[in-house]
Amino acid sequence: MKLVTIYGSPTPPGKLARALELLETGVRERHPGWEVERIAPASTITPVVATWRDDVVEKVSGADAVVISSPVFRGSITGTLKLLIDMLPVEALRSKPVAILTVAAAPHHFLSAERHLRDVLSWFGALTAPNSAFFVDRVFAADTVDDEVRHELHELADQVVVLAERLSGRSFGPDPLTVRYRKKTSG
Repeated sequence: MKLVTIYGSPTPPGKLARALELLETGVRERHPGWEVERIAPASTITPVVATWRDDVVEKVSGADAVVISSPVFRGSITGTLKLLIDMLPVEALRSKPVAILTVAAAPHHFLSAERHLRDVLSWFGALTAPNSAFFVDRVFAADTVDDEVRHELHELADQVVVLAERLSGRSFGPDPLTVRYRKKTSG
């Protein structure tokens, strides 16, 4: 089975990338047989926007589970991550387990990006994991990362891995609103 992690930051790998690396390593160690692939922006246009490779839709579509990560930027997800989400057809995330990982400079941002992502993921009909992970970025700045942080990252990944294994091949309804609307207007 395959887990795709999405690095939703336009900036070079930093604290968010370190969090994803710990999560990915945990999946490889704890879930034999799972392949893990990270999708990251192809090139940075500005410190706020980056572009994606042409094959990202295919990679997300082919995954059994997805972890979306984003820094909190002005109370939401990055424009870079929004560009990727806008590229995806509904079918890429429909009935697929998806976990949310966010990192911010201050604890008072803990729900902002998650709330926006949950709304968008419901539009796709994704199976959003019940618990997300949020960290203040300084926990990834030290040479060593606390065991409790590692444990939370492993638990986050375990949610989508277990959901994908137990629900493999199943589709859940009702159809998302966008699919129902499309059916009504095309029929």
